[in-house]
Amino acid sequence: MSTNAFKVHNPCQGLILKRYTPINPVLKKLVKFYWTLKSKKETAICGKLIPMNNIDLIINLSAPIKYRSANKEECFKDSHFIGIQDSFMIVEQEGILNVFGISFSPAGFYPVIKEPLSKFANKIVLIDQIIPAFKNIAKEMADVESNKERVAIIEELLINVIDFKLLPNKNYDSLINDFLTHGETLNIKDYCKNHFYNQRTVERFFKKYIGITPKTFLMNTKFQKSIKSLRMGNVNSMAQLGYEFNYYDQTHFINSFKSFMGKTPAKQLKENDLILDILPKR
Repeated sequence: MSTNAFKVHNPCQGLILKRYTPINPVLKKLVKFYWTLKSKKETAICGKLIPMNNIDLIINLSAPIKYRSANKEECFKDSHFIGIQDSFMIVEQEGILNVFGISFSPAGFYPVIKEPLSKFANKIVLIDQIIPAFKNIAKEMADVESNKERVAIIEELLINVIDFKLLPNKNYDSLINDFLTHGETLNIKDYCKNHFYNQRTVERFFKKYIGITPKTFLMNTKFQKSIKSLRMGNVNSMAQLGYEFNYYDQTHFINSFKSFMGKTPAKQLKENDLILDILPKR
């Protein structure tokens, strides 16, 4: 869910989105941030969740969350995580909302779950089916009112379940950072050669720790950067945007964008249904 692409039907109904920084030094390496989504009154959200390069763990303390993709529909009341997706999903929730989320760094979830993330690609999974320690987490968090207490509860649980031997080393931290920072121009073969990585080892790392190949990771990164530029109005034309992010030509950019988003860049810009444009600033 990662504060992604929702449309709020009635944003006047007090929808509140907040973000919290991890406290435990170890968790700062694995978790980007915690987030909460709440409403003071009955409300409804319905919108698009776009492919990301990391896993979000959802602890739902309110009405069930419905996910719809091109070929299936699923509804989750209990805590779950969304595996790496290769296309968008429609997300719906209605009622008085109270959701706590953990947005992991790209390689941060594997030391928690201890199973290759490629196994869960394009799936939504109940977390207690994988890690029994999460079975009562929603009840524990519902019993306290402050988000500070909730962060403390989740951090204690995460520290207890993490396999510290599986923490990615500094070399892979640097590699992922380079892929995120220079993804639109980076060539995987050349990068591995210049930095003395074995390309097959890098591919195995990405599939295990993130759930996708390095190539797909770079494609996702390019898409996320392009949609950020699009929504911020930093470009004058689709051709310029495609060139900026190293697509072959304008047609290649538009077709790639449509495969992720289900619509052309121009239509997305017109409909403007991204959650970051609608929800309160964190």
